[in-house]
Order: sequence, then structure tokens, then C-alpha cells
Amino acid sequence: MTRILKIRESARDDEFGIIRKQIKVYNLPLLETPTKCLKNLRRGIPSGMSINEVIRRIYPKTIKSIQDGTYESPRKTIWSKFLRNKLNLTIFELMYDSVPNEDEIKTFASYWYAASESTLFLPTVKMGMLKEDNKFSDRKMAQYYGMMRYIIEITEVVGNTKAFIGTIPLIPPKYSRPIVNLYLEKGITSFAIDAGTKDFLNHESDFRAILMEINEQIPINEAFIYACNLGIPRFVQNRARADDFLSLFAYVDAFGSTFKTRGGKGMPRGVGRAKEFLREELSYQVSTYQGFFERRGKYIPNARSFLNNLNQHEQLREANQVRKLIGKTSVQEYFEAKNAVDDFAVKHLGSIAEKVKVG
Repeated sequence: MTRILKIRESARDDEFGIIRKQIKVYNLPLLETPTKCLKNLRRGIPSGMSINEVIRRIYPKTIKSIQDGTYESPRKTIWSKFLRNKLNLTIFELMYDSVPNEDEIKTFASYWYAASESTLFLPTVKMGMLKEDNKFSDRKMAQYYGMMRYIIEITEVVGNTKAFIGTIPLIPPKYSRPIVNLYLEKGITSFAIDAGTKDFLNHESDFRAILMEINEQIPINEAFIYACNLGIPRFVQNRARADDFLSLFAYVDAFGSTFKTRGGKGMPRGVGRAKEFLREELSYQVSTYQGFFERRGKYIPNARSFLNNLNQHEQLREANQVRKLIGKTSVQEYFEAKNAVDDFAVKHLGSIAEKVKVG
């Protein structure tokens, strides 16, 4: 039987989709949500951190090197990044344009199991694996469903003591519902929604369809909902609403990193905008890195890494604050104090809570 995370609701805000849960993972301290996940932190780990992400890309050449025995062991490359007494999520992104062959899937599944601790986070994929001529393809989607089913089944048949987290791309309902139902059929009650750098508020119908499909068979308050690769709206002058953070108010228990890039290609070295999370507004201040240095009054070496860590700390602090107010303070009042949370955001967050009725 598939192992699951034990979940108990402790408080709820009925107006907006936000629930405080206690989650018990085998052999780990009790985890409370909603929360922000952190990654690549070895020092200065903030109080209240409970979920640590370790993210790796898997290319065809990676699988070949695993088969040849020339790839480093997961204990050396991945387990060394695990943190004690934390929920360590090993997240693999398959960098394939089509579904790997059966032998490659077997190789991946074996390595993936060894590289995971208490949970098995089913892999995220490139959109190219799901599309033909830039459109979702029934043929390619069927191959994708088959791959995910095969990974689950070959893992279970040899003996599995870890809890699956079923990854669901943020795609139209015609294609997301079968993958949700596959996981439910397999007894999986933890889900990872891969937004693919899209924001939930501007893709509310696709996101809501996933939640509703889950909620029909497993009440959301009994499931674990994680989200990653969350996007934010296009910037207006030097500000952008922090829609990634606002996902916590849409039944998301934990939101993680954005490790995919828009359009599939990264920016050249030395180019990019500094996006600083502002807790008091729930927005990002957007500038050049030179502007970021000027605001802080000094040049900062390794500025990208510094800012990434700063944002993670600030988002975790704010998530911890939100968790405390659930059931005690009106979320509407909380939003009114945040300048970046406009009527559009409030309306759509309220709509998600209204449409996804949790028992």
C-alpha cells in the first residue's frame, strides 16, 4: 500500500483558500503549513524552516552516465545537501523533449529512489515533452501519463517505504484531470503543482480545475498541496505583485523555488533584474543590480545569491506570520494592509475559495 503523509487541519479561513495544517512525515518533527520552502542554504538557516529543496536536471547524457556507472552517487551529490530534521524534497526536472524509453525510465526510477529521503517527488518535465507544433498533443500526453504510471508501478513492485508526491503541470483541464486521477487511483494524497513560470491568478481556471478534481475524492484539508515554478505578473514600472507568495491563499500548503525559465532559456551571465521581495507590500521591487547596491548603500559580492537568500528568508518570515493569523485575524484585513494586493488579486483568491468547497 502506498505510504502517505499524515495530515490534520488545525485552523481555516473560509473567505479565502487558506488552511493551517499539521503534517507528520515518518521520523521527522511535526511540520506546520502554510510555509515557504528553501533551497541551497547551508548557513543562517532561519527559524521556522521545515522544507528543504534539492533540485537537479536530468539530461539524456545524465541517464547514460548513470547506466555506464560514471555518474556520481546520489549520496555524494544529493544527500550531502539534505538538512537534519527537515523534509528534504529531491526534485528532478527531466530535460527531455519526448518521453524516455523504457530502459531509461527504469534507470531514472532506480536513481531517483536512491536520491530521495522520505518522499518520492515525481519528476517535473519540459513543456516540449507534452506538445507538438507548440500545442498540447493527445499522443504525447498519453505517453506522459504512461511514463508516470510506469514510474509509480515499478517503484511499488520492488518495495517502497516512501510517500509519493504526484507532480501535476499547470495545463488545461482536459490534460490535467487524467494525471490527477492517475495519482488518486494509486492512493497518492500529496500533490505538486508545477506552474511552469505561470502565475495562478491569471490562470485561475486551470489551477482551480486541478484543485476541484483532487477535492472531489480527497478533501483538500486532508491533502498536501505544494507549488513550484510560480510566476509573477509583468512588471509595472519598478514593482510587481508577489503572486508566487499569494499562492498560499489558494489552498497551497507550501510554495517552492522557480527553477524553470520563461521560454526555456536562461539569461546571459551578467544580465538580469534584481527583484527584491518587500514584505510590507507583498511585492517585488525591480531594478538593476546597481540600483539594488545603491539602496543598500554598498556593493555586494555574489549579489544574485545574496538577493535570492534574502528573498527566501523574508518570504519564510511572512509565511510564518500568515500561519499565525489563520483563524484569529481576518485575511481581508491582512490584505488591506498590503499595498500591492489589489482588487484583482482579492477577487480571484476569493473565487478559488468559493468554487473549491472544502468539507
